[in-house]
Amino acid sequence: MSIKKFNYKKGRYGENMAKEYLLKKDYVFIEANFENKIGEIDLIMSDENWLVFVEVKYKSDDRLGLPEEMISLNKIWQVKRVAESYLVERKIKHFEKFRIDSVCILGNEIRHYENIG
Repeated sequence: MSIKKFNYKKGRYGENMAKEYLLKKDYVFIEANFENKIGEIDLIMSDENWLVFVEVKYKSDDRLGLPEEMISLNKIWQVKRVAESYLVERKIKHFEKFRIDSVCILGNEIRHYENIG
């Protein structure tokens, strides 16, 4: 298996873990892997009256650092821009507000950060 395919599968595995975790916290799943020319949003969920754009970072171990270290200010800015285009493209008006969350997974440990940007 190529490195690219391995990383893709690993990313999808982490996204599924994050999705299941959020569903257990009573979030509602809306969409996964929304992509446009600006970038991609891993998960789109709702949390009561919030529309939540979720950036997922998964690492099987911490040899090369923590998943949190992979979320830069540039990444948050990019997710924000993709989120704004999603709202326009999908004509979303029924949520009072939106936010960006991050779910960082190290092995089987899940850490959820709300409203990171």
